[in-house]
Amino acid sequence: MKLVTVFSASGRPGLAQVRQLLLAGYKVRAVTRESKRLENFDGIEIVSADYNDPDSVYDACQGSDTVFFTAPSFEESHKGMDFCATVGTSAKKAGVRRIIFNTCCWGNDEEEVGQAAYDASRLMINTLMQAGVPTTTFRPVIFMDNLLTDWARRDILENNIYTYPHYPDLEANWICLDDVAKFMIAAIDRDDLIGRRIVIGGEEAFVPQRVADMLSGRFGKKIEYRQLPLKDFAKRLFDIFYSNTEGANENDFIESMSDFYRFTNETHYKPFKVDMAPVLKEIPIKLKPFSEWMNEIDWDETIDTNAG
Repeated sequence: MKLVTVFSASGRPGLAQVRQLLLAGYKVRAVTRESKRLENFDGIEIVSADYNDPDSVYDACQGSDTVFFTAPSFEESHKGMDFCATVGTSAKKAGVRRIIFNTCCWGNDEEEVGQAAYDASRLMINTLMQAGVPTTTFRPVIFMDNLLTDWARRDILENNIYTYPHYPDLEANWICLDDVAKFMIAAIDRDDLIGRRIVIGGEEAFVPQRVADMLSGRFGKKIEYRQLPLKDFAKRLFDIFYSNTEGANENDFIESMSDFYRFTNETHYKPFKVDMAPVLKEIPIKLKPFSEWMNEIDWDETIDTNAG
C-alpha cells in the first residue's frame, strides 16, 4: 500500500485529498499544525511541519511514494515560490517518486497573461519542478466549496443573497474539492501525465444567476444574485484573512484582488471556463454535478470557513 504525504492536510483542499485517498486505499500521512481537524479520520499518520523549516518538510516526505501539495492560501501566497522550492527539494532529497500539485487556479503556459496571480502560478509550477521530481499539476478554475466560506455562506443562509464579484455573463465551470482530489489520485501512477499542467473544472458552465437559481431550489426560497463591486469584495476578503495580521497592507491587497477579478471578468482567456470533454476522455473521472453537491454537503459545518 503506497504512502501519500498530504501537505496542508487540515485545509479544505487537504481534507478532501485525505478523504479520497483513504477511499482509494492509500496510506496517508497528513501534514498539519491543526491536528484536531483530522481527528475524524481513522488510520492516518498525522505529523507537523512548517514550510519555513525545510528539515521538517523533508522529514514529512521521508518514506512517501507520492506528495500532494496545494498552493499556499491567501495569508501566505507571497511565500509561494519559496514553499514550492522547499517542497520540491525536500521531496527529491527524500526519494519521493511523484509530486501532484494543486495550484488552486487557472494558468497559461504559452505566455504571461499580465495578471500577477495567474502568472505567479506558472512560476510556482516551474520552481517546484526544478527540483527534478516527476510532477503532475492540476489547475482547478473555481471551487464549489467556496460557497461554504465566510465570504459567501453567511449571505446565502442569513440574507438570501448569493454575493460574488462575477459579472452577470461570466461563465464558470465550478468543481468540488473532492473531484479535484480524484484527479490528483488518478495521476499518481500515470507516467503519461508527468510534466502536464491540466486545467480542470466541472462539466457544466454557469453564469451567476444560474447558481442563484440552483441555490433557491436547494433552500426552497428565493436566493438573489448580487454582484459585489470589486473593491467591496476585496475588502471583505481582507477583513477575513488579514484583519488581525500585523503589517498587512489593506490598500495593496484590495488593489491586487480587484485586479484579479477585473481580469477574470474581462479577459478573452476566460480563466473560469474550461472544456472538460477532452480532459475526461484522458482521465475518466465521474464528476459531481453542482446541484448534487449542494444537496449533499453540510451547510452548517464550520471547518475552515475562510478558505474554499
